[in-house]
Amino acid sequence: MPISSWAEKADFGDFCTALAGHWQGSAAKLKQEPMQTSVQAICSTDKQQLLVSVSRNANHNFSETWWFRRRGEATFLIYFDGVNEDKSQSFSLYRQYGSYTLLGEGELNKRPALIQLRFEPKDNGWLWLQNVQYLDDDTERYLFYRGIEMMPVPLHKAPRI
Repeated sequence: MPISSWAEKADFGDFCTALAGHWQGSAAKLKQEPMQTSVQAICSTDKQQLLVSVSRNANHNFSETWWFRRRGEATFLIYFDGVNEDKSQSFSLYRQYGSYTLLGEGELNKRPALIQLRFEPKDNGWLWLQNVQYLDDDTERYLFYRGIEMMPVPLHKAPRI
């Protein structure tokens, strides 16, 4: 297998600057109707923290916040949505073929799981796939949990005076 096909550890600073921006698109969980959403991603000046705000959650109208930060070799996440208890998770960050993938072991729907957050390049933006592999069954593949399309918000020309 060629070395170029292997995933390699990614630099958090590169990940942070690649995702920074104002994005829009549709988002949906499995078996739910897509809804329009906007995503604001802010990379800290030192490129060690990425704050991502998604305009609304698929379960309620509140925004959700994903706070990623570099902690040694790991990427640490705190997730909050204004309704449920805040969640924290440690991930490893990888890059392969221009995609960024965060992999970590945690819990989803009160079940032990491998959690995959994958950011795949799409046109001038990203497709953010949230996948899960439950550890308490025999499924040996990731299952789609949620997808968020992140396309650049067009810049509006300043009005002429």
